[in-house]
Amino acid sequence: MKAKIYSHNLLIGTSELQIGDESMGCVFGEFLPNEHYFKNVQKYVWEFWKTNKPNYEKWNSLRFNVQLENGYFVYAVGGYTFDDSPDFPDEQKRIDIAGIDRHVIEYFFQKKPTDFFVEEPWENLSIEQKISFEDELNKELGLKSNSIFNFLKKKKAKHKLNGFNFSALCKYKCNDDILFVARKKEFEKEFAIIHLTWKGKQEVDGFPGIDFFNNFEEFKKNRMYPDKKKWEE
Repeated sequence: MKAKIYSHNLLIGTSELQIGDESMGCVFGEFLPNEHYFKNVQKYVWEFWKTNKPNYEKWNSLRFNVQLENGYFVYAVGGYTFDDSPDFPDEQKRIDIAGIDRHVIEYFFQKKPTDFFVEEPWENLSIEQKISFEDELNKELGLKSNSIFNFLKKKKAKHKLNGFNFSALCKYKCNDDILFVARKKEFEKEFAIIHLTWKGKQEVDGFPGIDFFNNFEEFKKNRMYPDKKKWEE
């Protein structure tokens, strides 16, 4: 499946992704970089591979995102790496993505749908919207950044939702309900609709409002399809 690769809100390249290790949720593809990659990211890729102990906090500060052609932003537990060596600058580059959700493999790679993954009145996000929603949520939870290391900051953030990793996925166009991938160790539910307050600062427990779903299918059955029915009436 075709995909766009971002660092923060900058498009840094594209790829045609395919399944690698299905059991580990790994996909890969030839990476076709653009000028933003060469100017803003490549030096960090080279630096990442120079040491046996990469600085993962610095690496994750590049805030990579991969959006599939149907609009779905991939959530990768195992992160992203780029095969790009300064010793072979003219060789083909590659992106590897590890630990993506099973339903992404099954529905978007094996069945290869060409339509959007959500239906009205739900809508896909732009990279700018995704970053904006995640930044606002972090403010409301008392966190400074969207990082896989947020769980280390538990002693500083007192909100009950602290410890979760969130990734914005789609938006309900009728209000500010946002569907997030929501992951926390030993917490079974995997997705959440969050109604942001847009106060730009840490909220008290109970805000922002949140409804959890076991999986993406449950979200579609219990929220997206009923919303679609009302929208069409």
